[in-house]
Amino acid sequence: MASNPRVRKAGRYVRRLPGYRYARRALLPRIRQSSSARSLVKRVFDVDAAQTAPLDVAPGNVLGGVGTERLPVVVVLMLDVPAERIGPIVDEIARLQLLTAGFRPVLVLDRPQLSAVRRYAYPSELLISRDHWADEYQSWTEYAQQRLGRIITTYRSSATVVVGPEGLDEANRMILSSCAPAA
Repeated sequence: MASNPRVRKAGRYVRRLPGYRYARRALLPRIRQSSSARSLVKRVFDVDAAQTAPLDVAPGNVLGGVGTERLPVVVVLMLDVPAERIGPIVDEIARLQLLTAGFRPVLVLDRPQLSAVRRYAYPSELLISRDHWADEYQSWTEYAQQRLGRIITTYRSSATVVVGPEGLDEANRMILSSCAPAA
């Protein structure tokens, strides 16, 4: 909250304007998602003036910051993967992301092994595992379908990769590598 009384007074005034609620709920999210509006704000307010890292996203560079929001999101399902295999699988996904610069992973786990995911600052979602499911009114499959649907919608996923207990197979590696932009 602003400590300046004039700013607080202006905020109260703006909240009383007709159409404020509509603008906040409907228009503001659209403006935030608009690439044109984001580009305009970056140019007008010089948002990236203190940025020392390169703004381009290229293979071989650590991916983070400006530019990565344009990469397609890939939901990586890691259900029924043994806890000791999660770390090496996340390392392999990070290596593929670094080499291709073609995707942003969102990891969906059913084991609370989030330390491997935090190492790379990837977004992750945790499902209740099938073994711990105790709801008598809804099956685990229905729960997982609803939850995965919300995850895919929330992150606007372009692709989904299913990782088995052994790790990424050749087909899933090809899917992740194919997200890379054409040179």
